[in-house]
Amino acid sequence: MSDEQVIYRFSTQYTRYPGGRLRKHGPYSGEEFREDVLWSLLQGTAKIHIDLSNTYGFGSSFLDESFGEIGKRLGLAVCKQRMTFSSDDDPALVDLIWAKITKASKS
Repeated sequence: MSDEQVIYRFSTQYTRYPGGRLRKHGPYSGEEFREDVLWSLLQGTAKIHIDLSNTYGFGSSFLDESFGEIGKRLGLAVCKQRMTFSSDDDPALVDLIWAKITKASKS
């Protein structure tokens, strides 16, 4: 892994209004974000910082499908090494995401 960091601004680079769990549930789903954005970012060697500021309505299904599934596939240690999060609007969202990753990585 390199010392480089990629900053991904969710609200401007993906959407301000995340959708449901799966693509079939509509646009901007957790599945779409994981497959089309997050997985691609993780293929590089840079550490990924995801800024979740200025977004509204992250449902549990979106968080489980996007970040939880990454936790399940990569494991907690790799996720902690590769990703960081921030949210100016809802700092508790960061803790919730880490809880989803941690839980999924144990299954």
